[in-house]
Amino acid sequence: MALPYFTFKNIDSSNYLIVNKLPPIFKAAKDIELIEVQGKDGFLTNDLGSYRSVIKTVECTIRDLSNIDYICGWLSGGGEVVFSNEPTKIYKATIKNQIQFSKVIREFYSFIIQFECQPHKYNVSNDMITLTTSPIAVNNSGLSNTKPIIKIYGTGSINLTINSKVVRLTNVVGYITIDSDIMDAYKDTTNMNNDMSGEFPELVPGSNIIAWTGTVTKVEITPNWRNL
Repeated sequence: MALPYFTFKNIDSSNYLIVNKLPPIFKAAKDIELIEVQGKDGFLTNDLGSYRSVIKTVECTIRDLSNIDYICGWLSGGGEVVFSNEPTKIYKATIKNQIQFSKVIREFYSFIIQFECQPHKYNVSNDMITLTTSPIAVNNSGLSNTKPIIKIYGTGSINLTINSKVVRLTNVVGYITIDSDIMDAYKDTTNMNNDMSGEFPELVPGSNIIAWTGTVTKVEITPNWRNL
């Protein structure tokens, strides 16, 4: 049986560490406000519509401390992490704890890594979808809305419609990118938020009808498939 491992910032832990225990697989908790009403038993709930971050704890051992400076530098800050018990999922994470190395026996040292992860886990497979006809359906087979990156090739004024929600674009020259994850419209390094109106689009679970008007040659969608 293969030993457990993780990759962080595209570096495989098995190159430097022995992973003794990976975090269990669990769903992020929903943000729910509990409201107590005087004179009423129990409480009321208010669903805030968001999810909390999750802490993923990994227990490790190292034998050779000669790489300790490199390991401490690698295991810091933020990046993408993939655990071997969920090899098709990517978490966007930040290491939140100060790593302390404790001697276990002879030259072996143990330590704990705490990854604070965003609530959604993203599919490793995230192939671009190219559309050249309108209207057309794009299927989201997951259970969560996704925040795609959409690149529209065309000129002038363009209306992009996804599930009846319209994004209006003006002054397009060649192409424009709409990034729903960071909520920005741009062309290369040029900000184009002033040339966009409407909500940043999302792909809901199931079928998504995408259409456009104006001079458009093609639309490229990086879907950012994800689940909780």
